Amino acid sequence: MEAREFYKKYLGIENPFHHQVSVFEKLTSGFFPLVLKAPTGSGKTEAVVAPFLSQFVSGDFIIAPRLVYVLPMRVLVNSTAERIKGYAERVSSGISVDIQHGEDPGTPFFMSDIVVTTLDQFVYAFARASSQVGRHLDMPAGAIASSIVVFDEAHMYRDEYTFAIMRAIMEILQKSGVPFVVMTATMPESLMKSLFENIPLKDENIVEGSTDIKSSVEIKLVKDKLIEEGELNFCDELLEKIKEKKTIIVVNQVERAQKVYETLKRKLSLDEGKIVLLHSRFTRSDRKKHEEKALSLMPRKKGCQKIHLNGPGVVVTTQVLEAGIDFSAQLLITELAPADSLVQRAGRCARYDGERGEMVIYTEYIDKSESVQLQKAKGKGKRENAQEETAKESEKDYLPYKNEELKNTLKWLEENPGFNIKDFKEVAKFVNVLDYRASDYEASDTLIDLYECVLYADSAPENIQVKEGKPVTLIVTDLPKEGRKKQQDKNQTLNVDAKACSVSVDIGFALKLQQRIVGELIWQFDGKSFKPVPRFFKKAADESTISPFKTYILPKEHYSEEKGILV
Repeated sequence: MEAREFYKKYLGIENPFHHQVSVFEKLTSGFFPLVLKAPTGSGKTEAVVAPFLSQFVSGDFIIAPRLVYVLPMRVLVNSTAERIKGYAERVSSGISVDIQHGEDPGTPFFMSDIVVTTLDQFVYAFARASSQVGRHLDMPAGAIASSIVVFDEAHMYRDEYTFAIMRAIMEILQKSGVPFVVMTATMPESLMKSLFENIPLKDENIVEGSTDIKSSVEIKLVKDKLIEEGELNFCDELLEKIKEKKTIIVVNQVERAQKVYETLKRKLSLDEGKIVLLHSRFTRSDRKKHEEKALSLMPRKKGCQKIHLNGPGVVVTTQVLEAGIDFSAQLLITELAPADSLVQRAGRCARYDGERGEMVIYTEYIDKSESVQLQKAKGKGKRENAQEETAKESEKDYLPYKNEELKNTLKWLEENPGFNIKDFKEVAKFVNVLDYRASDYEASDTLIDLYECVLYADSAPENIQVKEGKPVTLIVTDLPKEGRKKQQDKNQTLNVDAKACSVSVDIGFALKLQQRIVGELIWQFDGKSFKPVPRFFKKAADESTISPFKTYILPKEHYSEEKGILV
C-alpha cells in the first residue's frame, strides 16, 4: 500500500509530512541503517510505526516481524507506548504492544509485536543478562535479532559514556544485519560523525525533515537566576502572564524545581487544580498521576484533533519534559540549558499550527554569592579557600550539564538575537555549538562486560553499566518507626505494592539519603516469581551499606505525594 493511502486510511492522517512519506518508502525498500532528523512535533514516531504496521495489512513482513522502540527515559515509555498502541489498534486488534523497563517488565522476552523499552533494558536483553527471564536467556536476544530497532530521542543519552555504549550496540547490529533507525531533532554533527564513525552511512540513508508548522516563539534572555535564596526573580509583568496563560517552567535540578513550585504556588495563591510538579523522584504511581494532571492542564492533541482548554495552568518540571510529552504551552520559562535541551523545551511551547508563544530564558547559573564570600574571607586570609568552596557550589549549580556547554549556548544566543527556534535549519546551526562525542576509553570496561555476557550468558545485569551514574531503587513506605524493629525480628514482608511505591535514583543521590534509608529489599525467587523480602538495618546506613542496582526502603516521612522525595 502506498504511504499516503496508509496514513489516511489507518492512522487518520490526511496529509503526512514529506519526511514521513520518505521514511515509509525507504524502510519498505530496505534502506538500513536509517537516520531521521526532524523537528520536535513533526511525527517521527509515526514515521517509523506506519511502515512497520503496513506489513500487517500487506501480509508481507519485508522490514521485520517485530519492532523494538528504544527510548532514553522511563518517563517517556508509557506515553509513547499508548500512542503506538492507538495506531496499532486501528490496523488490527491482534497486534501486541508492550512495555519493558525496570518498573514495568511487561515483556521480558521481547516477544511482543512491538516492544517499547529503555536503553538499559535493551542492552540487558541483547547481552542475555536479565534476571527476569530465568533460564531462557537466549529468547530476548533472539527476538532482537529478528526485529527492526528504533533509537528515538538519540541526543538525550547525553554523556560520552552512554554514547559509547550506543555506538558499540549500533556497530554490532549493523554487522549482524539487524535493521535499525536513529531518530533525533537536535543531534549535533559532531555526535553524528562519532556514532557512525565505523558504520557506512550514505546520503540516501539520511532523511532530513522540514515541516510547514506555522507557529512562532519569541525568545527573551534574562540575565538573572530563576530562583535565588527561595525567591523567584519574576517581574510583575511575568507573574501576571502566568496567572492568565498556560505556562511551563523548566528547572535543571529537582531540588530547585521543588522550591519554584512551592514559592510560585504560595505567591500566586494557585489552587492544586491549576499547578503541578513533575520530575523523576516521584514513586511510579504518583508520577503517573502527575503526568496525567500535567496533560489535563495543557492543550494537546488526541489523534489529529486539538483539545482546547481554557484558563491558566502551570507545569513546573525538569528535563523529563524535554521529549515524548505532546502538549503545548503559551509561555515557557526556563533555566539556561545546552542548545539541544532548549530546542526540546521550546518544542512544548506553541507546538501546533497557528500558535504563538513566548520563551523566557534565565541565563545566570554561576553562584552569585561568590563576591560576598570572597569579601568575607579577604580579611581572614582565606581567599583561596573561599574560591575553592565557591567553585564547588558553582559546579553544583550548573549540573547535570557541563559549564562549557552552557557557555557556548549562551554565547550563540547573544550573538543571534533574531534566532527562530521553530526554523529547523536555524536549529541545526544552533545545536552544532555542542561537541558531543562517544568516549570509548570511558566505556571500555563496560564493553568488555557486555561481550562477556554475550559469550557466557551471565544471569544478572549487575556488572553491566549503561549510564555513567549507577541506579538504585527506593521503595517508599509508611511503616511506623516503632514497627521497624518488630518487623525485622519477625522477618515479615512489607505490606506495600513495591512496584507502585518505587523510585529509581542515581547512586549519588541515594548516598545523600543514607541516614534516612532503613533497610534493603531483597528479591527472592520462589520457583514461580520474585518476591520482595525486607532486611531492616540495625543502625543507620552508610556508604558501605548502599550499593548500585539494589532496592532500599525509604520511610514515607521523607516523601511528599505533592513534591516527591524530600532532601
